Amino acid sequence: MSLFYRLVIMLMFVSFNAAAYSGPRGLYVLEYPVNMPDVSVIAENNADTPILNTNADLTIMIFWAQTCAPCLREMKALEQFYKTAAKDNIKVMLISPASEWKNNTQQRKFLAKYGAPTIPFYNDVDNTLSLKLGIGSTPYTVIMNKYGKKVATIQGEADWSSEKLYKMIKKLAD
Repeated sequence: MSLFYRLVIMLMFVSFNAAAYSGPRGLYVLEYPVNMPDVSVIAENNADTPILNTNADLTIMIFWAQTCAPCLREMKALEQFYKTAAKDNIKVMLISPASEWKNNTQQRKFLAKYGAPTIPFYNDVDNTLSLKLGIGSTPYTVIMNKYGKKVATIQGEADWSSEKLYKMIKKLAD
């Protein structure tokens, strides 16, 4: 079976398990949390970073690409969201394909240009994490609880400045 068909089947499984309820701008809370894969991404400081190794109450992983217009529109609001979320022990991770960047300096300058000068970024080497999660488009957000379970997703652009969205995300930590 080709990789394409495996991805389609995986996406169908994720879709059918998806929403117990949906909130603002496509926040889908899973009825049954799903184990996250034990995969690492590469941090800005080039450290190998296992996604399951976190002390945060929630980890929000935003998968994006530099050629994705909706991704770039989110950046300024996402920067503010990141600063607010940190106070509530919510970790925010921008994750892009490692193949898009010559080096981390280039990526940091790019993010600063679009209004996200301090948000932590990570590179997904060989798209390992995005493939294991069945992510085929950007932006795509995965929200993981402190137990390493995927509890919610946002497919497409999100309104990170929405107070309603923030409150709903914060409830997921309980």
